[in-house]
Amino acid sequence: MDAEPNPDASGWRDLAGIEFMTRQTLADGVYERLRIAITRGELPEGTELKQAQLAAQLGVSRVPVREALRRLQAEQLVVGNPFRHFLVTSLTPAHVMDLLDLREVLEVFVLTNSLESQQLPQRIKDAKRAAELVATQPPSGSFLEADREFHHILNGDTPGAAMIEDTRERVHRYIHSAWKRETSELLRTERREEILNEHQMLIEALEFSDAQKIQDAVHAHISGTRQLIQNSFMASPEQEDGDEPNATHERASVWKA
Repeated sequence: MDAEPNPDASGWRDLAGIEFMTRQTLADGVYERLRIAITRGELPEGTELKQAQLAAQLGVSRVPVREALRRLQAEQLVVGNPFRHFLVTSLTPAHVMDLLDLREVLEVFVLTNSLESQQLPQRIKDAKRAAELVATQPPSGSFLEADREFHHILNGDTPGAAMIEDTRERVHRYIHSAWKRETSELLRTERREEILNEHQMLIEALEFSDAQKIQDAVHAHISGTRQLIQNSFMASPEQEDGDEPNATHERASVWKA
């Protein structure tokens, strides 16, 4: 009689590892696609995300979809309900403004602390290259993505920078929505030029190792973003400042992959 397979044998351990790696790779892919769709506003707030539908659309099983949704829930981009459905979270205008205030405090803290870092000269050099790339982008979605990369490089790789990224992640969909809602090409172009100038202010503040200049540059940059989003909220009467996030609204269709 043939021997039963031994789960402890090295070959079985290797196969189990391959299965785990494949599942994790799929979950990472699903997570990234959903995260991008949420932060770009392709999945609007209140959209219901059903595991079976997402799995069918993305050509995967429910397991990586469930793992991806749990990651997004931990990042507060989606919220779960008792029926095991997930909804894209909603933020009131007041919550968004609070997150921008938090981002301002964190960026001042991170950039000021970086003045003593031995890696600062290289970060400045890399940030200059990133700023040049931003300047080549038209006032569209690619400009916003290049802007995010500039800040990622400028802030470096620290726990504080990770907190900034988390804050930016939660606000980015509102920036993206506000940018798209700004129908005037002239106003988008004007804001684009302001952002490029603000990037230079941030770089120069680091080059001069001037804490006050850092604070002023960050404040100017965040103030411009705050105004852009406020204008967008004013043009969107369906959500008033005191409204609670819409946690029960169901969209008619799921995101198209």
